[in-house]
Amino acid sequence: MPLNVQRRDEVTLKKHPSKNPLQKSVPVTGVILAGGKSRRIGQNKALLQLGDSPLIEHVIHRMDLVVDELLLITNTPTEYAHLGLPMYSDIVPDAGALGGIYTGLTHASYDAVLCVACDSPFLQPKLLSYLVSILGEYDAVMPYTYSSRQAPFRRNKDIGVPNPNHSDNQVTLQTLCAAYSKRCLSIIELMLQASELRVHALAERAYVQRVSPEVWQKFDSEGMSFFNINTPDDLEKADFYLGSQTMP
Repeated sequence: MPLNVQRRDEVTLKKHPSKNPLQKSVPVTGVILAGGKSRRIGQNKALLQLGDSPLIEHVIHRMDLVVDELLLITNTPTEYAHLGLPMYSDIVPDAGALGGIYTGLTHASYDAVLCVACDSPFLQPKLLSYLVSILGEYDAVMPYTYSSRQAPFRRNKDIGVPNPNHSDNQVTLQTLCAAYSKRCLSIIELMLQASELRVHALAERAYVQRVSPEVWQKFDSEGMSFFNINTPDDLEKADFYLGSQTMP
């Protein structure tokens, strides 16, 4: 079912024309999900080396620039004990990313929660702060990207992220680069009870603000916040990109 995104995006642009995305109005909990199986890469991708640091440390570095509290959701805490982060195992086993989000929201000290994946090394702090800044009365704020119905994602040159400039209006919500309110807890609990594990299905049940490419590109022009590492080829592209950039 196509998502009706235009009206809310226009309201966002008009309502927040001058908000400084690095000036948070509320405290924020950051949640990193590290519960994936890493099947396509054959080992725990969160601990793969990218440049001088393991992949997850790139995520931590960027999240630390934005959040007031940082939690790690993992079912293998001994692998991450050296990071010194508060860690929590899934409350509901085998519930995928939705279960991880539920666990993070449950343990978060603050109502505003940024949920990200452990394999997204190029999160842009300005975009993350912007998502929190417009959360307000919404249950969640999710950027979206475009993809083709007839073909796989078109890719930005050399990077491997969705290119929103080529589209026939199929929308993909970026649910693991998103801001959530604790108000989502009761909704997610019902989803889990019904074995509805698709995170994007939350948008059918909650009051979700969707952020269009025309908006999020103001804070992340290349969409690198949505780049994650699933294959050795992705890791090679990430290494190339890292070598060409200055870390924030």
